[in-house]
Amino acid sequence: MIEVALFGAGRIGKIHGGNLAAQPGVKLKYVVDVNAPAAAELAQRHAGKVADMDSALKDPAVSAVVIASSTDTHADLIMIGRVRASMQLPVPGCCA
Repeated sequence: MIEVALFGAGRIGKIHGGNLAAQPGVKLKYVVDVNAPAAAELAQRHAGKVADMDSALKDPAVSAVVIASSTDTHADLIMIGRVRASMQLPVPGCCA
């Protein structure tokens, strides 16, 4: 089972969240967004949980991250992910 943390619960996050949840062998584990009601709605729709960035990235069960937040946040999230990977917390990710 691939457990995914999704960053972004806006328009594109909803699309990617639905696509992830529909894939066999994939679980949308966490939704991370500054808009708490949007994160809660998306997480509930796909049996996930709302989390903050640190909790989602520190969970060893998370094996992938999808960055679907606003474009201006992508670089920071990628750099945070790279720092964590250099600390031997590797999590593959993609931006959408």
